[in-house]
Amino acid sequence: MPTLTQQTNIANAIAAIRAAEELLTQQNRVATDVLTSIKLTNEYNNLDSYLSQLLHAQNSADDVGFANATAALQSQASGLQADEHAIKAIVGDFQTAASIISYISQAVTLIAKL
Repeated sequence: MPTLTQQTNIANAIAAIRAAEELLTQQNRVATDVLTSIKLTNEYNNLDSYLSQLLHAQNSADDVGFANATAALQSQASGLQADEHAIKAIVGDFQTAASIISYISQAVTLIAKL
């Protein structure tokens, strides 16, 4: 069973990914061209896949399931960092891009602690 600290870290990582997704959704709504919209949707889908895995880890009923889920999350952290670079290139508003990246970085840091 995950410890209270681990549960808190997962819950905070979930909140950070959801916040990043919300900002991506806002950017997608104001996108003026189809290519940008497609790129934003792809980044959203990447984050949503990671969010699903976080939720799976959060709902693990035993230590083995939790350990496997968190190991998978940690091994994919570099993918999230690659998403950060892509988001910088896609999102035109520097401050919004920085906020999205900040949320993703928070999630990566929290997952590393698991």
